[in-house]
Amino acid sequence: MKETYLSRDFRETAAQRFSSHAKELKAFFDTRLNALLAENADASKEKQYHLKRQILPGIAAYETLQRVMPKEEALQIVHGYVERLARTSHKQLATLLLIPGLYRLVPSVFVKSTRSVFGPAAGFDPKELQVGNGIWRVDMVKCPYHDTCAEYGYPELCRCFCDSDDISYVGLHPKLIWERSMTLGRGDDRCDFCMKIIK
Repeated sequence: MKETYLSRDFRETAAQRFSSHAKELKAFFDTRLNALLAENADASKEKQYHLKRQILPGIAAYETLQRVMPKEEALQIVHGYVERLARTSHKQLATLLLIPGLYRLVPSVFVKSTRSVFGPAAGFDPKELQVGNGIWRVDMVKCPYHDTCAEYGYPELCRCFCDSDDISYVGLHPKLIWERSMTLGRGDDRCDFCMKIIK
């Protein structure tokens, strides 16, 4: 499997903080990740995208770090990996949205990506409440990030991915508002997503 940002950041942590047994940690991580991939090999191609890119490397890194530190610290480190990517993403998007008028396309781009990347084929269940006229409002009632983390006994890990949405999308542009008061990963019964244009 090709390197993901999570596996790359994990290897960096192992080399910098645990140099004396970095080799064993990296070997444990690789073995665990391969086992997780094998256990989820029958998932759809659309779900595999999320599993391979974030969910399974996140679980493997979290488990491996717990071998050398308390669970809470391991969670903070994995959160840091996800947060760093989200901050980079935010910066890139905010720069792109400096192009005059481009912000108007954002809600419709969210509609398209929800339907293509975050749809039922990938293990999500989005309920569209309002789409169009500068508004994207969706309740997500099922999510493979939440389901997979919980299935492996780490529901708390999903919060890293929930937080990354907020980091990526809050304050992107003065004319755009990102709202969400609930997430499955934080123990609610749904994620109430909303991105809208200020008229």
